[in-house]
Amino acid sequence: MDAVDAEPIAVFWQAALGYERLYERDRYIVLGPPSGDTRPRVIIQRVDVVTAGKTPVHMDLRVDEPDAEVERLKALGATVEWVVDETDAGFIRWTTMGDPQGTLFCVCPARGE
Repeated sequence: MDAVDAEPIAVFWQAALGYERLYERDRYIVLGPPSGDTRPRVIIQRVDVVTAGKTPVHMDLRVDEPDAEVERLKALGATVEWVVDETDAGFIRWTTMGDPQGTLFCVCPARGE
């Protein structure tokens, strides 16, 4: 994930995902799940400028309690950008949010397509 100011982005995603800071080297901050957990690592890369038109990353967080997770992430500094509700068509409802840098991600129910 590219970030001009990497520290607050790393702090946000560390708390949002329940990850640990594994190490920091040169331009990189590496986050990962607790020992024994097989979820993927997240690498925050310090850049001088986020390239216009390039999405630095997009993640979907699938959780059991989407509304509660949206509130938790708002308290960590995320913003709600929009909500898509396709339940009337037999699909799901999800919330697109922005992290403190404005990088978009979605909060979706753990079950569903």
